[in-house]
Amino acid sequence: MKFRFAIAVAFAVACAGTAFCDTINFTGNNTDLGHSHTYTSGAISVTAYAFGGSADLFGKNGGGSENGVGIARQFDNEISNSTFIELDLSSITNPFSLSIGSTQNTEGFKVCFSSSLGTLGGSCQDFHTPGSDPFSTGFFTLPAGDHFVTITADREGSSVLLDGLTTTATPEPNSLLLFGTGIIAAAGAVRRKLAA
Repeated sequence: MKFRFAIAVAFAVACAGTAFCDTINFTGNNTDLGHSHTYTSGAISVTAYAFGGSADLFGKNGGGSENGVGIARQFDNEISNSTFIELDLSSITNPFSLSIGSTQNTEGFKVCFSSSLGTLGGSCQDFHTPGSDPFSTGFFTLPAGDHFVTITADREGSSVLLDGLTTTATPEPNSLLLFGTGIIAAAGAVRRKLAA
């Protein structure tokens, strides 16, 4: 009977499947992308906009941590403290994290939230000394009413790249249904065992 119970539990776990998360990789082909560019992964679509400098995005692929999207014709085609990239996150409902590249020599950056396109936003978090390259911010939740997030270098001499965006995992409905079915089967096996 223990063997049947173990099989039922294994079935429940196997049927659970994996939850999924969406990750957008902003690495480019070393080319000017224009003022805006849309990236899609799974169920999410994010549009990036360039502000300041040339007002064009640059998709960089320089190897190592020198990958991502920056501002064209700026120092190293990266985001400086006089330029910023703004992301329209209207399609994202889950918490998300950002990966920021080219943060060597403790090059810092800010992440700000805004309700309107083209403004840096008033609610900012400063990552003054990231300590790793690339650097992952941890998870954010968009403040109520805001659906734009802005990335800019935090001081003169810093230049960074937007490397990636990852949303938190969302269980797939079918996986949850199968997992529940497996748990019910396991409970039924236990009940039969206790009744015997």
